[in-house]
Amino acid sequence: MGNQKKFLNSKEINEDLPSIIQRNYLHFELKGLTRDTRDLVSNLINGILERIGADPLSSFHLFSGLMEALLNAIKGNIRFTIFKNELYDRLQEVERSNEEIEELHDVILDTKTLRDSMRRYIVPDKIKTEVQKILSLEEKVRVKKQEISEFDKNLLMKIRNQIVKDNRKISMKIRISEETLMITIKNDAPVMDSDMERINDSRTKHHELFLEGKSQDFFRPEFLDEKESAGFGIAMIDEGYYNMGLNPLELFTYLQGKHSTTVYLTYPLEKLRAGAFSF
Repeated sequence: MGNQKKFLNSKEINEDLPSIIQRNYLHFELKGLTRDTRDLVSNLINGILERIGADPLSSFHLFSGLMEALLNAIKGNIRFTIFKNELYDRLQEVERSNEEIEELHDVILDTKTLRDSMRRYIVPDKIKTEVQKILSLEEKVRVKKQEISEFDKNLLMKIRNQIVKDNRKISMKIRISEETLMITIKNDAPVMDSDMERINDSRTKHHELFLEGKSQDFFRPEFLDEKESAGFGIAMIDEGYYNMGLNPLELFTYLQGKHSTTVYLTYPLEKLRAGAFSF
């Protein structure tokens, strides 16, 4: 955690938690959601929400949304790493020198239009399956209830090592003003243009259902897009806002950058403290 050039590790944060939750600006860097990290984030957020006098139901929706956003960030880094590896494998099928392949690989990854166009050559379902497999393996390792095969260990280590090599991190910033609590989460992997367009369309559809008084219907099979992306997690965050009587299209922003994805979650303190939710 960095705050005014002072950096603390997780143990130090836990030891100093009572004073840390009194601050109005916090900056954390996460590499994943281990059990210890989840507990630390939970204790931190619960302490902040208790400090500002948030209603328990508000606290539940905010924390649930935060965890979805963090999971999306983790999945985003994994997904882009797998896409990068698949792209390199496909480029090796072309009769070019290793140096030319490396250069072409970097150009494609650095150019949004080229990156998006390459999706037609890399099967989305394969990436979806790989992402889910990595998440499943991480969970098995985390709970230590099930042994994984040597093949799966090698696959997991390959992705972990690539993420470390690429220095892909997750940044979480918390700012508290007199009127709002804002949480910013940034991961070092961009969203594809096609995914961003689909996410925006899905959010609009979800909002239309909310205005008709049936936002929960969005989670039925005929509405929910199950393609591998952040779509489901974002829908869950939106639903939390709706349940709090807030409009997520005004307070929850999901932005793509050239090399990153950033989520802004804004919560009015007045609404967080309210016990009854309504527009």
